Amino acid sequence: MTGTFLGADAGYENRWEAEKIALELHDTALTTARTVVVHDVDGHFAMSFLLPVPPSDAVVTSLVEQGFGVAVRGASSGRLVGPEALRAGASAAAEAHQYRREGRALRFQGQRSLRGRHGVSDILAFTAIEAVLPRGTHTVDTRGNLTPFFRDGKLVLVVD
Repeated sequence: MTGTFLGADAGYENRWEAEKIALELHDTALTTARTVVVHDVDGHFAMSFLLPVPPSDAVVTSLVEQGFGVAVRGASSGRLVGPEALRAGASAAAEAHQYRREGRALRFQGQRSLRGRHGVSDILAFTAIEAVLPRGTHTVDTRGNLTPFFRDGKLVLVVD
């Protein structure tokens, strides 16, 4: 997957709070993010964003001023700034997103088209979701809110 991965860590101990802040950042400073993910990093929660282009210096500076450790991982460059205690979490979140190891996706490509009941084949064809579990599931009632997660290099949706 091409793009730039931005990890941000402010040491959130509550997943809900981290998810709320990640969505706020997406709605304000990181509006071009194609994927927004929250990660469990060493007992707390950090976030990551897949951006089509590297963030501006102003965006990175703003995040640092808000108390975030920030890691930017691109194809040819990297950057690690902010409070030293939070840099490792930011880096771990960006890396987990880049290699699709772990994390819960709050925003992903094709998500807005998922309202109501959809066939698994349509979900796989028209969104960034790459697998639906349990295997053999034929339709999914999205209830307007799907939160797939990364597992083994894929974005996976688990349905009840």
